[in-house]
Amino acid sequence: MYDLFIVGAGPIGCYFTQKIKEFNYKLIEEHTEVGKPVQCAGLIGENIFKYVEKEYINKINGAYIHYNEEYFALRKKNVAYVLNREKFDKNLSKGLDVSFKERFLAAKIKKDKIEIKTNKGIYYSKYLVGCDGVRSTVRNYVSNKEPSYLKSIQHTVEHEHEDDMISFFLKPFSWIIPENSKVCRIGVISKDPYNDLRLSKGKVINKTGGLIPIGRVNTYKNNVFLIGDAGSQTKPLTGGGLYYGIKAADIAGNLFLRDKIEKYDSEWKKSFGKQMLFGLLGKKIYDNISNEDMIRFYNFVKKNRTKIEESCDFDRHSSLLKIILSSPEIWPLFLKYLVREFFTS
Repeated sequence: MYDLFIVGAGPIGCYFTQKIKEFNYKLIEEHTEVGKPVQCAGLIGENIFKYVEKEYINKINGAYIHYNEEYFALRKKNVAYVLNREKFDKNLSKGLDVSFKERFLAAKIKKDKIEIKTNKGIYYSKYLVGCDGVRSTVRNYVSNKEPSYLKSIQHTVEHEHEDDMISFFLKPFSWIIPENSKVCRIGVISKDPYNDLRLSKGKVINKTGGLIPIGRVNTYKNNVFLIGDAGSQTKPLTGGGLYYGIKAADIAGNLFLRDKIEKYDSEWKKSFGKQMLFGLLGKKIYDNISNEDMIRFYNFVKKNRTKIEESCDFDRHSSLLKIILSSPEIWPLFLKYLVREFFTS
């Protein structure tokens, strides 16, 4: 019998397994290798390097913020980094025993163990860990609630762009992330991403896309727990999930080593749950904001860009809240949507 049965050898599953590899574990992956397919923009902040090796293909020093035909620059040195996600994932998997082409099918929760069925056989384990992504099947054994889903696509294309600046477009939320001055990742999150993608005429090198889970779900029950996209641990405003997923995997690994894994759900929520709640509220406002009010918000950010450059954190979207609270002129805009949300939720 295994101590842990881990479903999914993406970056979250591999990071967690590295933390607990001294135990008797089994790590399965439905694909043929680690790192493929890539379903991520590959943009991260400095904070993730507290947990993983600092390796990247490009360094970002700011962003152009676009709305309608206008734009302005926010500049902050080393604000973000562009990853080679395939290489990033493979580095995290080094030294791990991964069973490829193996797919989780079902589980039976018993008194002292969990019976796990895959396409390759039946196993028994004390714990079952779902790191199986956005459409997690392990989630069915932990949470009765499904997250909401955002749609996203991204193309890597030949496109000239300043190599240390990103371009963000506010409506629909989309981006141009340079790998270098001549190759960029161009993507969008929207209800109709294929029509909303702002593609250049350059040669398409690669295409990726998929769903992004948002919303809080239960992540621990009966010795089964969820980490990363499986647990809907993402940033609701931008869809980013790598930092929260790695952070949650670190929390889960540390708790398991201390024989306190039953505290996992409350501990990760204590760590960054408030950030997610702020993001969910911000996403509801974003989805309902009028064009007129978006222009007001755009101009507010433009006016306060120096404060934002000095104090905002790539991974803590609530850092913008301090600037909003210190700026009475923008309060009516947000209060209008907060009151509306209160009476319609």
